[in-house]
Amino acid sequence: KSVELKEVTVKAARVINKIDGQLIVPSEAQRKAAADGYSLLGKVALPHIRVDEVMHTVTSLMNNGTVQLRLNGVLAGREELLSLDPKLVKSIDFIDNPGIRYGEGIAYVIDIRTQREAGGYTVGADLTHTLTARNSNDMFYAKFNHKNSELSFSYNFSCQDFRGGRTSETADYLLNDGRHYTVSREQTADRSQALGNTFQVKYSLADSASYVFQATLSTFGMNTPSCFSDYQLMDGTLTQAYQDVNRSSSFTPVIDLYFFHKLGNHQSVTTNVVGTAIYTDKYVRQGEGTPYTYNVDGDTWSVQSEAIYENKLKPFTLSAGLQHMQKYTRNHYTGDVDALNKMHLGELYLFSELKGKWQQLSYSLGVGVANKTYSQASYDYNYWTFRPKVTLKYMLLKGLNVGYAFQTY
Repeated sequence: KSVELKEVTVKAARVINKIDGQLIVPSEAQRKAAADGYSLLGKVALPHIRVDEVMHTVTSLMNNGTVQLRLNGVLAGREELLSLDPKLVKSIDFIDNPGIRYGEGIAYVIDIRTQREAGGYTVGADLTHTLTARNSNDMFYAKFNHKNSELSFSYNFSCQDFRGGRTSETADYLLNDGRHYTVSREQTADRSQALGNTFQVKYSLADSASYVFQATLSTFGMNTPSCFSDYQLMDGTLTQAYQDVNRSSSFTPVIDLYFFHKLGNHQSVTTNVVGTAIYTDKYVRQGEGTPYTYNVDGDTWSVQSEAIYENKLKPFTLSAGLQHMQKYTRNHYTGDVDALNKMHLGELYLFSELKGKWQQLSYSLGVGVANKTYSQASYDYNYWTFRPKVTLKYMLLKGLNVGYAFQTY
């Protein structure tokens, strides 16, 4: 015998408490009213989080660290959040107690989970221009979906040209012989100009039940063609007019490869490799007293990799992994100074974490060990650091928790 139901209402909690934070499901009204990822985060109103929808920043109100943004588990930036369609967001994983896998100085992690479009495209632009200064930040983006594949492009152009700034300074120097030397500096003119270009192309192949592969290639260029400050210096007997100049340009290509794979119902493996190159040219002239001028030709190459294994057992979840970083910097100084500076920096970080729940008590126990190496000229350093972390949270009443966290690094 079949029964026809005229209307069915399904009710569920929009906020689900987890061991390390909350799982938040945005309402349909919030999704429809939001224009992009920043707008949606502002409407959800996460605790201790400040969202600036105009300047496109997400910061902590507690000043206890930075906020890390992720999209479907992958690190995300301004380009990803601006091109995000809020209607496709399933949930927001708000981690207010990040584990040791996220590294040092991370106060909160916001991971936005979305569903993939089977087909179609998204094209858009975000233009920001200030009215009281020469300042603009414009981005254009396009995203194409076909079955499990997604291809996206974005281009960002920023321009700042600030003039009219003035500073006044009086400095009192206490010399070795006990005398005081007082000098005043009055700024008479200045200009600070910067031009930036960013281009990014990204391809991802995903099956929500099995795997995610994502490859990102991006380039960033910055140029400060005209940055100077004119000063008038007075020390009671001498008046000197001088100029400070600071010009620079840089070019940074980055390749980022990410892979996530589920091993059965409870296990998963995540890997990530990022290669970065930075090419910098800088000119500095300090005109006070005897003019001092130098050029810097700088090159930096780095490789960062990460591998994480997670097993969701009952009644706890076990995760372990490693992170590796190798960085080389070469700076050549010419002009009034002639020096070649080479630096090697490396780090190997091993960590393991156990988190679970027993009745009203949630717990997280983690330990990390890092080997850091640094060499420059005849100096070599090799040392180990130890980082344990313990977190306890007890639910007193529904919606009211008391917690304790301890860590050292």
